[in-house]
Amino acid sequence: MKRTTLCLLFSICLLSASSAWATWGSFTSTGSTTGIGNPSCAPVSAGVVACAAQSGKDAIMVNVFSGSKWAAWKSLPGAVASAPSCTSDGKGNVICAATATNGNLQVTIFDGSTWAKPVKIKAALYSAPSCAGYSAGQVLCAARSASGAIAWSLYNGSTWSAFANLTSAAISAPSCTTDNNGGVICAVFTVDNATLVNRFTSGAWESPTNINIAGNAAGAPDCTSMNSAGNVACFAEAYNSGIYGARFNGGAWSGSDWAGYGSVGGSVTNNAGCTTQASNQLVCAVVGAIDSAFYANVFNGAAWLGWSKLGGTGVGIPSCAALGGGEVVCVVMGPDSKLSSIVGP
Repeated sequence: MKRTTLCLLFSICLLSASSAWATWGSFTSTGSTTGIGNPSCAPVSAGVVACAAQSGKDAIMVNVFSGSKWAAWKSLPGAVASAPSCTSDGKGNVICAATATNGNLQVTIFDGSTWAKPVKIKAALYSAPSCAGYSAGQVLCAARSASGAIAWSLYNGSTWSAFANLTSAAISAPSCTTDNNGGVICAVFTVDNATLVNRFTSGAWESPTNINIAGNAAGAPDCTSMNSAGNVACFAEAYNSGIYGARFNGGAWSGSDWAGYGSVGGSVTNNAGCTTQASNQLVCAVVGAIDSAFYANVFNGAAWLGWSKLGGTGVGIPSCAALGGGEVVCVVMGPDSKLSSIVGP
């Protein structure tokens, strides 16, 4: 990211010094089942979170955290070629989707007690999908197409729309999030490492499309709602192995409503996994570049409180989801291909 935007993300300069700002629990094993890639988690209800990952046998494997313990990992039928993406639908269900080996979208729904048998939605996807709650009971899933377009489908609570393409110049998988204001915002990276953002609202993609918020990003973006008047933050790993973020202020859909990328600090192996902790508050987690340990940082509504080393050993991008009461659970893949979790702050 460009260093000239260091103080723009949240309209103040950001802190990156280590700080003992919070109380986290200890790392807990989620079970002995092994997986590959990055996990994805979403809240079901207060204190309950559902997670999915790609298994070592290329299936979607799923688990549920009850606030104090994990159930057993369960592999669902069907072969997938990507990590899954999970999201709440706003009505007590969690939808998890992955790209199937034939390019279709493979979807399962957790209703709070049972995982549904996966179904396939006809598509021609060339990346992992990203899914986000659109309105109560509705979910939008998007992925990159072969041409670099954003291929998307909307679930209305009972059926999926036929996949359509929004012209873009994506080289990364998208990252989509609800804006908690009647819309979904999706970000992608381009061949020149810039970030393009689009918003889906009122049943269509809003004009202008493909707003370029610049930057110099690597890997894939990570966007999350701030649960505050339509505000959304998108994060990226930069050329210097630090984490940078850009913020949408929830206003009119224009480039001027995005604050430029600003540094959140850190030295990482991959992008951050972030989630809303409370209104206008975020938790981000990363794997450190030097020691492969798990680090977390909190934006408390006014400032970043600094990266705190919580220990453990991880690979890839952690996934964090809100438990309620200001706490989140973060899940990370270990070098032994087993997943562990930690609750805080």
